Amino acid sequence: MNQPIMSSMGDCCYQLQDAVLKPDPELQRRLESAWTERHAAGIGFRYRLNIEKQRIVPGHFQFLLQLNRDRLTQRRQPQQISLDAPFDESIFNFTKVHNDEVLLELQPASEDIGHCEFLRRVPVTLLINNSPLSIYHSLVVPERHKCCPQRLTPGAVRMALELLYRLPDRRYRLSYNSPGALASVNHQHLHLVRVDHELYVQRASLIPVGNDDRLTRLTDDSPVQGYCYELYNAQRDLEPVCRGLHELVNLLARRQMPYNLFFTWTEPTKPAAGTVRVLVYPRLTPCVNKSACSFNAAALEMSGYVSVGDAADYEQLDEGKIRVALQEAQGDVYGALQPEFASNSAFTVSLRLSA
Repeated sequence: MNQPIMSSMGDCCYQLQDAVLKPDPELQRRLESAWTERHAAGIGFRYRLNIEKQRIVPGHFQFLLQLNRDRLTQRRQPQQISLDAPFDESIFNFTKVHNDEVLLELQPASEDIGHCEFLRRVPVTLLINNSPLSIYHSLVVPERHKCCPQRLTPGAVRMALELLYRLPDRRYRLSYNSPGALASVNHQHLHLVRVDHELYVQRASLIPVGNDDRLTRLTDDSPVQGYCYELYNAQRDLEPVCRGLHELVNLLARRQMPYNLFFTWTEPTKPAAGTVRVLVYPRLTPCVNKSACSFNAAALEMSGYVSVGDAADYEQLDEGKIRVALQEAQGDVYGALQPEFASNSAFTVSLRLSA
């Protein structure tokens, strides 16, 4: 699909002037126009996005199911990544992409970078995802040239949340897959997608976990097991949520448990209802990346957005089959992690000391 380079693609820098988490229409305009320009010209993409069919799966959870055969047959081969694999500059990483795949280089104002660890703002590169699932599907690569492996840093979490707050269209979501949980490249990155359909995790019931009054989890009747932090007020909740997420993913790393993350607004169509949910889906054991698999149980699928590459899967999948596949991918993580959230656990003590 490669076409001649377009001269208008030269200016990719975009400065985030302040740390106030408020909508930035110009940022969204620049992102969407850059993506559309490249997609229309076929620059960098392996295929033109073609959602052949989509339907809402009957049932309580209303999974969004889409048929996207090109992503199955034409996407880059996923890397096999161990949980603690270091960055390897000899294999594909996001420093090797062509300049025309860069949508924007987000640069925080320099005076805003020196905050505490959990609020530190870092540069972010937005790249096209050359095998897109949805319109504007992009890769979010914090500190691209530092070449961090695919392990989530505090700066990455903070900037993911900032991006969600800055994009006025609340249909945008962010997802992250760790090594062993279907990460395909061992270079720190998240996925930015626009999903027009409401997903069950936006309204799913939550119950408290342990003594951390901010940490909740999905109820036992949910399709998956997941922990959740919510931000009701960006300025007030940003630091404690980033801190809590840092402790939680560190706990999972100590337990050698891979995980997926999903960031979403709860009310995308109601600007005055400003709650953001960050869901963490641990797994008992690592999975193996499959080069040709129609249905993968990654962050988007666990959150209610299922893209398949096989027409038979599209026709045959129902809510029960999707639930079984997701539960088999996870295992009983609630049972395995329950002791970690007791009042005297290292996780709870660490949160108290850092509060």
